Amino acid sequence: MEGVIAAVTGLLLGLFGLIVAAVAAIENLARQILASVGIMGELQTALLIILLVSLAIGAFRLFGGVFAVLICLVLMLILVHALLVTVGVPVH
Repeated sequence: MEGVIAAVTGLLLGLFGLIVAAVAAIENLARQILASVGIMGELQTALLIILLVSLAIGAFRLFGGVFAVLICLVLMLILVHALLVTVGVPVH
């Protein structure tokens, strides 16, 4: 049971890491483009904040269902594990 919980948790963390890496790559590319155009300082920071907020909203809209399913699956597995241990069923 712990192996299944670990696998689902690993999928959840892996997906989150992939999304964070993609957002960081897009932010770095946008920073380079803005710098090459001559936009620096506070204006560049404001534009990057707007970009990052829109990327976060897009990621939650795109992957929100997957996150919800994986989180619910982990919580249900933990609940089943706790119930089985309470009843005395060996789970190893």
